[in-house]
Amino acid sequence: MLTLGIPGESVTAVLMGGLIIQGLTPGPDLFVGETAKMTYTFFAGFVLTQFAMLGIGLLGCRIFAQISRLSDAILIPAVSVLCVVGSYAIHKNFLDVVIMMIFGVLGYLLRKFDLNNAAVVLALILGPIGEKGLRRSLALSKGSPAILFSTPVCWVLIVLCIFGILSPIFMNRVEKMSMEKAEEQ
Repeated sequence: MLTLGIPGESVTAVLMGGLIIQGLTPGPDLFVGETAKMTYTFFAGFVLTQFAMLGIGLLGCRIFAQISRLSDAILIPAVSVLCVVGSYAIHKNFLDVVIMMIFGVLGYLLRKFDLNNAAVVLALILGPIGEKGLRRSLALSKGSPAILFSTPVCWVLIVLCIFGILSPIFMNRVEKMSMEKAEEQ
């Protein structure tokens, strides 16, 4: 993600979003010049974090196991209260609590309808970058959308996008056909 600027999963997409918010653009330029110091400090922080997590995990494993044995009737309200208090405490604003609840419902719906969380996070992170590139292309072509279809590379990317959108449908059909054949045998 750091070298190519393309996140591969939801965790790296969130990390990429944090870098972009801080004014750092992931890609090859992140490792040279003024940003190189920050990038390597970032890596050192990851290494130190791994050792800290190991220590906390080894020391607290018995306590964590006891917490996991709590019933849902205690655990869910406790986590909910901590989420509400934490989101309110950041800016002391009730709107933050409302936003937290909206995103909680959105996360629940994503899980209920079996949607890929990583795809949603990637869309949120990469969407503004794509819009910026589209605006730049349209500005170069004086507003003509023909620039989006002007080269073979554009057509290959369009075909790949269509394939990416339609592939889950085809995969479901292939899976159903293979299940039917397995049942027949």
